[in-house]
Amino acid sequence: MTQTGCSDKATRQASLETPMEIESMMGESEPDIEATSDPAELYTLTAPSGLSVAWLAYGATLQSVRLPDGTHILARLNDPSNYTEAHPYIGPMIGRVANRISGASFAIDGTPYTVPANEAGHALHGGPEGFDRVVWDVAREGDELVFRHTSPDGHQGYPGNLDVTLRTRLSDRELRLQIIAITDAPTPVSLTHHGYWNPASLFGRPIDQLRLTSSADRYTVTDEALIPTGEIAPVDGTPFDFREMRAIGPTSMDVNLLVPGEGLRKMARLTDGVTTITLLSDYPGLQVFTGETLAGVGGMAARAGLALEPQYSPDSINRPVEGEDTILRPGEVYRHTIIYRFDGPDFETNPNEFESDAP
Repeated sequence: MTQTGCSDKATRQASLETPMEIESMMGESEPDIEATSDPAELYTLTAPSGLSVAWLAYGATLQSVRLPDGTHILARLNDPSNYTEAHPYIGPMIGRVANRISGASFAIDGTPYTVPANEAGHALHGGPEGFDRVVWDVAREGDELVFRHTSPDGHQGYPGNLDVTLRTRLSDRELRLQIIAITDAPTPVSLTHHGYWNPASLFGRPIDQLRLTSSADRYTVTDEALIPTGEIAPVDGTPFDFREMRAIGPTSMDVNLLVPGEGLRKMARLTDGVTTITLLSDYPGLQVFTGETLAGVGGMAARAGLALEPQYSPDSINRPVEGEDTILRPGEVYRHTIIYRFDGPDFETNPNEFESDAP
């Protein structure tokens, strides 16, 4: 398996020699507070700049992102207890497999597996009991807020025990997520964060006038059920070409864009002309969804926020894209980074403040 989106996955199996080394990469350290399982408790991080974020143990959900002036730029439910009810993936972590698995079935090394279908006969975002629907263990470890979840062998039909750690850290203008996973049996893994962003904080109207940029030059062609056909096409002449900054417009999108390059790099920039959200990651793809399902949820309008989901291509377990079959095997470590960088009048101009290595 060649994972071009992950900076060191291809060589990691050979370099890991002991279980202790794997445990240290998962971040097994003494937490500052005991782990909790209260799904409605908010965990808030605030940077010296005044930028703050709040998390929930339920779904490892990013419940809010608030700028120094108090403006919320992430779609949210005001009452944390409402996250246990049905909603269109507002802020949680997604797994075991983000996006869609065609026919809710796949095979690994000749062994067939069936998982629950929750969208027109297909599996979406890990199924009806995905990682967004479990209470994660959470602890503060130094300046990080750390979430952990073990998905047991056979849960929803997926093979192998999968141990997942999400390490989060906030600086003056960046929120960094590091996702780590190990397994004791081959299993498909594609983990991401699913939030709806609106730098204008106008969640009562569509995002049509927001401007988007992405260097993605190809996209995954899908059928009417959003299942990949196997074709990878250039974005030229399509509504998915954002190589030059332009308004999102009224076109509905739920598309996987392929971003050229390897390692941590800019995936997209979203702006209202005042506040800018820059997304950086080392995943190969970026799902862009215009949020039609937000209609009426928490008083929001349809298309009130734009979902930007770094991940592997949909249905890669059945239709690998450039060798990406998303199978994690024992002895390998799945590790990816997602960074949200915020710019605007509330932040002093100081490029040395940025933690990330990408330009």
